[in-house]
Amino acid sequence: VFSLAQLAAPIPSHPAAATPRPRPARLESDSMASRLGAVCCLVSAAVAEQQNVLFLGNSFSFVSGGVWTQYKTIAEACIPGLQVSTTFHGQGAETLRMAGQDPATVSMVRDGHYDILVLQDQSELAESGYDAVKHVFAPQAKAHGALLGLYETWATPDADGKNLTQGTLLRKGYYEMLAKVAREMGAEVALARGGEAFDKVMKSVGGDWEYPTFLHLLSGDYDHPSELGLNLVAWTMVLSFNRKRFPTTGCDTSKVPNAPGQSDEQKMFYAKIACELAGVCPPESAGALAPAVPPGCKAAVGLQGEWVRKLKLPASECGGSFDCTYLENWVVSGTQVTQYAREGVKLHSLRVSQYGTDLCYVKLLPMFAYIKRLTQTKVMFNDCQVWTRKANAAEATVDECWCVSSGLWKDAAGDTCAAYEQGQPKGQDDYCDSTGEARVSMFRSVRAWETCPGCQRCTEPPPLPSASARSLLATPRLEDVLV
Repeated sequence: VFSLAQLAAPIPSHPAAATPRPRPARLESDSMASRLGAVCCLVSAAVAEQQNVLFLGNSFSFVSGGVWTQYKTIAEACIPGLQVSTTFHGQGAETLRMAGQDPATVSMVRDGHYDILVLQDQSELAESGYDAVKHVFAPQAKAHGALLGLYETWATPDADGKNLTQGTLLRKGYYEMLAKVAREMGAEVALARGGEAFDKVMKSVGGDWEYPTFLHLLSGDYDHPSELGLNLVAWTMVLSFNRKRFPTTGCDTSKVPNAPGQSDEQKMFYAKIACELAGVCPPESAGALAPAVPPGCKAAVGLQGEWVRKLKLPASECGGSFDCTYLENWVVSGTQVTQYAREGVKLHSLRVSQYGTDLCYVKLLPMFAYIKRLTQTKVMFNDCQVWTRKANAAEATVDECWCVSSGLWKDAAGDTCAAYEQGQPKGQDDYCDSTGEARVSMFRSVRAWETCPGCQRCTEPPPLPSASARSLLATPRLEDVLV
């Protein structure tokens, strides 16, 4: 986890390239071959080519050892004869707008000792960098015959909440607009789609960003990239910024050292994602339909079919009607979940994790709610929402919500649900949004109104079904582990 002081501290230029030197002519534009003829062509593969890269950014670039370090390692291993020299300039939370107004940054950019100028904006897009790209960075890259590389960032649980794909698509659109602005100014542009690469990793595990496959891309603050995260970003940069050098098979990953803690399979997976996003490798065809649930997971099997929730209409839409409610429909087919809401159709998914024969977790994504209880006619999730079998829709009650773990829950002050009873110190709506120790998921604690009947928004769940009935519908230990 990084402190504010650490992230705000200026970062000096990379020591290996602190003193800029004249840029050697690049082989692509070198006219020596025409003077030396065929002899040069025979030895050109052995001649080292220098590639100078200037990185401008903030903590998303300089944490975890610096993205430039992994860029250099991967690029030199993938491209025979390439020698990469890197420089970084920036500080924590710096935006492109700030960089474009900073005399030291502008001076480095105008000096032109780079073949690639890499730009990374503040990860939450605090302010627009369009003017800086249009009036400073793109014209200078063009003037020096350099490639303008853009480092696309990603949505995070810390900054964006549950729907990371939506947040990443927002950043994708922003960086594509920056690319458009730069191209209009005549610059050559390449977009390293780091955010989209993170999203692909998340989707490889069913969109579950609580799963280690995705979380290992992030540091302990669930925001900044870890070394593995920067490795994935560096792969997107190498393939995007040097795309003309690669065959349609991309880079031979056996020649590239693994990042710390990285398996060969992870390295190949990251390289494949980067290769496809850079347009070097052809994309794989769309996968098959959502897989069936494991037959041994009784909770997932029991969830299949059609369900409803009875919800209250806004007062403005009731029109004087006595029954101001409507039924929201949910259809579960395999691991695919379709919600037919008033505002339109929404697609969700199930993440099913089975551990032996006694334990099975079923998580609804992207809501990150686990099945807490399943009966013949009802299913309760551990965010307290309740669905009713469509065939039993008459049993649905308005905004049905069953209290979660009221006997175990305590708020941050150590108070139990007893303090939230009417007439007690916290028996008011203002207190009912308090969070407590019982977790809905890794990133969200249960609130008082979801567990305490005194808040008058949830009711105690009905008694558990008999042991024989329960064994048909849920994993034996489900009630014990999902609190």
